[in-house]
Amino acid sequence: MANFPLTALLHRALSEHLAKAPLRTDYFNGAAMENVNNRQAERRSFKGIMHALKKDVTGNTLLFVGAGMLPIMGAIGAAVDMSRLYLVRNRMQQACDAGALAGRRKMTGQVITQTDQDEAVRFFRFNFPDKSMGTDPMSSNGSGDDKITVALNSNKQIGMTATTELPATVMRVFGEDKMRVTVKCTGEEYYVNTDVMLVLDTTGSMNCTLADPTSCGNLTEKTGSKMSELRTAVKKLYADLRPVQENLEAKNLRLRVGFVQYSSTVNVGKLVYAENSGYINNPTQYRNASGTAYNGPNRAGTWFTGSAATDWHGCIQERATTSFASNTSSIPTAAYDLDVATIPNSTATRWSALDPSLMLNADAFGQTNYATTTMQEGGYYACPKPAVHLKAWSSIATFNAQVDTITQGRGGTYHDIGMIWGTRMISNTGIFGSKNPNVYNGVKVGRTIVLVTDGLMAPNTAIYGAYSTGFDTGSHNLVYNGHTSTSSNHSNYPEYKARHEKRFNLMCNRAKQLGAEIWVIAMLDANTPISNSLKNCASDQQAYKVSDAAQLTAVFKQISDKVGNLRIGG
Repeated sequence: MANFPLTALLHRALSEHLAKAPLRTDYFNGAAMENVNNRQAERRSFKGIMHALKKDVTGNTLLFVGAGMLPIMGAIGAAVDMSRLYLVRNRMQQACDAGALAGRRKMTGQVITQTDQDEAVRFFRFNFPDKSMGTDPMSSNGSGDDKITVALNSNKQIGMTATTELPATVMRVFGEDKMRVTVKCTGEEYYVNTDVMLVLDTTGSMNCTLADPTSCGNLTEKTGSKMSELRTAVKKLYADLRPVQENLEAKNLRLRVGFVQYSSTVNVGKLVYAENSGYINNPTQYRNASGTAYNGPNRAGTWFTGSAATDWHGCIQERATTSFASNTSSIPTAAYDLDVATIPNSTATRWSALDPSLMLNADAFGQTNYATTTMQEGGYYACPKPAVHLKAWSSIATFNAQVDTITQGRGGTYHDIGMIWGTRMISNTGIFGSKNPNVYNGVKVGRTIVLVTDGLMAPNTAIYGAYSTGFDTGSHNLVYNGHTSTSSNHSNYPEYKARHEKRFNLMCNRAKQLGAEIWVIAMLDANTPISNSLKNCASDQQAYKVSDAAQLTAVFKQISDKVGNLRIGG
């Protein structure tokens, strides 16, 4: 390091200072003159000393380094103490969050009590005991400078503030004895009323196992069938959600779960009829695949509501729709099947009873009666188990008993009809809208749709289901009665499937617009990928392929964790 003429600089500065120093002039006598002479002598003496220092620069480097060490030590001291301060603040913030949330959980209603406040403080002290990390103790009654305070803010959230002091270490040398630490937090359980609609594939392939190829179809459930694995997973889902339901009910809120089972149609007719008997066409106009159109008989009310073998089972033909291409980007106005809002007010906007006994005329395949056992076992006609409205189940046992009715899949796979009715039954608009408000007891409602399938859309133009039979001969207006294709090519399966895929994805988009979060679970063998159609249906990449029971249970656990999630407000 070079030697700087530090003595010369000091000499000059001090000389200028002394030259400017005022002399006492409050008296004019000999003493004053003596004082002047003494000052001059002092100047001459100091100048001599400084002159000597100017010539001798030995040790200037050490002096410079010594002077520079002071700010360096200060910076190091500040860094050490600020690191300690950061650690203390971080631990206190965690304790504050835990305390505020504990206090909010303890509350009933929107009034805070001393017990609630004590609970918040107790959790804070559990996570950050007094004198932790060298801090000063804090009072819990809000007195003094070092204290914990708990109060309810204007948003009915618990607000907590904790403040204390931390002794300084290195910075104490510079006069900083204490460092104040203050944290604030807001505890809010995001209690929301929760509706969960389970849309479940109950087709013939669900009778097969997860290890079977996708082409497998069975009339009865195999041991370890996808259907049985589904029942187990759904029961576990509700068992996980049961504490959430009880917690919500303690606060006058609710968690509800409903069911829609689907194959080539859905069994929702009796729910619709109970809502308003005028929502079902009576008589119904039927058409078979040959284009023959005729009215069924007028039915008495008991036929719609009864349980005799000859009564209506409850499955439906969809209301009028329009045939549209697979590249359509929005729901056409005339597609009433995809319109969950319009209340029935005409033949076109009403649903019809699915009655296989009336489909007597031969179609192009020579199949004569969809009511025969042969046709039903072949999957050309299927009526799933009845759908169940969203409800707060009274017990796990009651819920499990309902799940146990979901057995013996039958029919082809139409994801669109399942999603249409899953959306319609959870929506706050349309025929069931009054049952599904956006706000219940002053708190918003969160909506979740869980679609579980074995993966592949599998419509068939010969199936008699929600869309009657699925093709047009070209010479008859079959679109009126709910057909989805205008092709005269009976074997044009790719086009027919693509149109149903489009209806499915348009309905998924509509469900999201109405505020539903969608989960999709595809039960597939290890070699079969999940389709893009199913991926696109899900919200936020919540589409999962599962190839064994453990994976299925794990995804349902993710769903229950998210549905029952409690978060801390900022």
